[in-house]
Amino acid sequence: MIKIVVLDSHGFHWRADLDTLYHLLGGGQNPTLLPYHFLHAAFPHIGGIVVRVEFGEGLVGIGFALPCADDAYVVRYHSLPDAPPLDGNELQVALGQQLHSPRILCYDPAETHTYQPTHQNVGTVDIGRPTAAEAATIRALQQQIWGSPPEFLYPVDMHSSDFPLGTSLVARADEAMAGFLFGFYKRGGPTLPSDWAMRWRGELRIESQVMGVLPTYRGLRLGYLLKKLQASQALTQGIGIIHWTVDPLQYPNAALNFGLLRTLCFTFTPDYYPFRNELNRGPASRLSLTWLIGSSRVRDIPLHDARSTVINLAHQPEIVRVNQGWQATQFDVDAPLIALEIPADWTKLQQAAPAEALQWRTATDQLFGHYLGSSPGQYVITDVGVDGEQRFLIAQRVHAGLWDQLQGI
Repeated sequence: MIKIVVLDSHGFHWRADLDTLYHLLGGGQNPTLLPYHFLHAAFPHIGGIVVRVEFGEGLVGIGFALPCADDAYVVRYHSLPDAPPLDGNELQVALGQQLHSPRILCYDPAETHTYQPTHQNVGTVDIGRPTAAEAATIRALQQQIWGSPPEFLYPVDMHSSDFPLGTSLVARADEAMAGFLFGFYKRGGPTLPSDWAMRWRGELRIESQVMGVLPTYRGLRLGYLLKKLQASQALTQGIGIIHWTVDPLQYPNAALNFGLLRTLCFTFTPDYYPFRNELNRGPASRLSLTWLIGSSRVRDIPLHDARSTVINLAHQPEIVRVNQGWQATQFDVDAPLIALEIPADWTKLQQAAPAEALQWRTATDQLFGHYLGSSPGQYVITDVGVDGEQRFLIAQRVHAGLWDQLQGI
């Protein structure tokens, strides 16, 4: 008889249990395994569930259940070496009982899968679902763009038509792969104002996980085009909210996300990811963005010739600055609009002055933790600003009419 044991992602032993199972499956040497940092941090936040599958005298496999439409789950099942084969129907029934869902798709990532590429021309760029070769290139580009080690890479097979991934897009330019974007379905997410969940169908959302564009093609604004196509696809599925996490100190990303895509942020998590790398030499803190893709504020931005909105703080003295670099911070500001200064070049600062970078991270972590939130009197990041060489995130104080304003009502 098959026995399913659900791991508690909020429990004291979560990380240790995940470590054990991850290494049993081959860790970074198993190309079909979801990356450890994703499983540790993001997977529980999208509503993912890890299960031990036991049969007879012990453990025979591990399942990673990801949410998809209609309260269903797709379970990436990894059989342990030398484990006996299981009856597929019995496994599906047992998983359904433990996950409280009659709609379970048991998915074997090691099988041969099919790919159904699509094409949509946007100017000189072709965007769509990848071919099998392009799916393999997505994995290679993660190494090329970020220098990611094997344990940070996402499986190729999840871009197949057999796996219900929330978003899988590639951008093609000059008959070559120039960029990609993928994301997962997400059940729930950051707590929304009371009417937003119903208005924007917030039960099922998309967590936009990774987007990468090769430096050679960044002048084509592929990041913007990929996000707009992602939004269009989500709306056709009846999904009105997309989330993703970003490093709050990366100004170029902030200019795209707030200034052009018109995302919002009222959720902050310090040291969100456990890893350290060239772009995260200290704590990998993150903002969680909320993108209301059906709102007029977002929908009215044209696909072509859109321009990022950047506030010049030199001409906006009413916007109160809550910090001057990392040296001077204020936690008693009560103003309609505040500006939080961030480094002008966070990547370069981490490389050239790691001690100063850590001071920036510590100071801004405290500021974001203090000011951001969705309750009256807290603040929502809505814009970006500049003053000469200085760079800022702009936040509005929560009040009764703000939520309607941000929805474009």
